[in-house]
Parts: sequence; C-alpha cells; structure tokens
Amino acid sequence: MVTFSDGSTIAYTYGADGTKLKTVHKTGSTTTTTDYCGNVVYENGVQKLLLTDEGYVTLSDGKYHYYLQDHQGNNRVVINQSGTVEETNHYYPFGGVFASTNNVQPYKYNGKEFDGKKGLNWYDYGARHYDAALGKFTTVDPLAEKYFNTGLYAYCGNNPINRIDPDGLLLARILIYKVL
Repeated sequence: MVTFSDGSTIAYTYGADGTKLKTVHKTGSTTTTTDYCGNVVYENGVQKLLLTDEGYVTLSDGKYHYYLQDHQGNNRVVINQSGTVEETNHYYPFGGVFASTNNVQPYKYNGKEFDGKKGLNWYDYGARHYDAALGKFTTVDPLAEKYFNTGLYAYCGNNPINRIDPDGLLLARILIYKVL
C-alpha cells in the first residue's frame, strides 16, 4: 500500500502467482477500484477494457484500439480501428515520458501499466514497481540472492537501450536481427 501525506492511498492486491488482481485508489471521498480478471479490466464493477496482444477493446462501445510498438515493446502510438491516431508517446531511455498526446490508455513503456494517480508515476512490472524518474525499481529484486552482481533496485542492468526487464525479476537482452 502507498500512503500519501494527504491521506490518499493506493492498495494493490496480487494472487499467489504474482498476477495483479486489484488496485484501489482512495483520494478524499473518491474511491476507484480496478479489478483484473484474465484479460478483462473492470473499473468500479463495470467492464472497461478487453486486453489483446495487439491492443485493447473498449467494452463500452466495442471499438478496437491497436498499439504500434518499437523494438522494446514500448507503446509509441495507439490507433483506433479506423486508423486514426489516438495517442502518441515518446520516451527517455529509462522510460520517462518526454512528449505525449491524448493520454487514452494506461499501457506505456515496455507495454507496462502506468499508474500516474497522485503523481506516483510508477510502472507495474508484476514482481515490483518501477520509477522511471529514478531509473530504479521501488523495491529489492526478489531474486537478489541469485544475482548478487547486479544492484538490488537496478532496472535492466542499467542498460535500457539493449535490455528490457519483462517482469521485474530478470532482465533480457533485446535480440536484433540483421537481414542479409
């Protein structure tokens, strides 16, 4: 749970396998509950999004939205089923957003869910949260004893150009193929 100086809170609930099940944002008298059930996202008990490999469907109107991603899985552009650009994002190497238009959906850097409520600005990597402003995870790597040669809070071995961190546990090299 994250508690802010004004009494606002953000609570996260995870299953035993590390899957996020629920997020509860309390700000003043307003509470927003987001439930995750497979690839369906509910907000305050109402089905909101159906997540797909290519993007998502807004369930209120049944419209498809597609991600255009770069080699790191960053969602750079979101287009609707008509081909109209709905959102663009430009990132610093460690995931900070330096330019964005029309914030229409929460999945951004490396395709991870961005939580910007109350200025938190963290990405949810599953095993732990990531703060792009610091270029570090917010908690110690659960596998820290296995990988003693890397920093406990390090993001992708401090090399975000050539590596990604798929789930907050192990970094992965980005494979770039050259066509001959």
